[in-house]
Amino acid sequence: MTKNQQYLAYDVTVLEREFADLIAAFPELAEDEDLRADTIEGETDAYRVLGKIVAIERDANSMITAINERAKELSARKERYTRRKDAMRALLLRLLKAADLSKVSLPEATVSVGKGRAGVEIIDETLLPDSVVKLKREPDRTAIKAALDAGQEVPGAVLKVGNETITVRAA
Repeated sequence: MTKNQQYLAYDVTVLEREFADLIAAFPELAEDEDLRADTIEGETDAYRVLGKIVAIERDANSMITAINERAKELSARKERYTRRKDAMRALLLRLLKAADLSKVSLPEATVSVGKGRAGVEIIDETLLPDSVVKLKREPDRTAIKAALDAGQEVPGAVLKVGNETITVRAA
């Protein structure tokens, strides 16, 4: 947590106490959300703190977007370099085979041709017996939710209300 975030966390703690004190002093605030919002705006620093928090949240969101874009660029660059490496290795193999050499020592590296390894090639997955196939058992959350919503009992699953969420729409 940065210093700024620590200060904001402290500000939030102070504001929580101030809100509780306001409601204790003026019980009618508990019943009227508009009056409570107006009082909080006029009597506390809440809107300044909210503004700071939103600014930091928006900045973090912008950084996430920029990092995601950069990651896409780097991924594309990685793919290009992977293709380049593979192409160079194919050329190395071609040259050594053409020269009928199994190994060449250079100042930069030693290049050698190795035997191919046995690998499995699947020609038709549907013909494979169950003993050599991995089956992944995975809950169908959509079907489970539909059954629970319909009042059916699903052993091993229950409906759960998720955490509250916050929505921030830039002005």
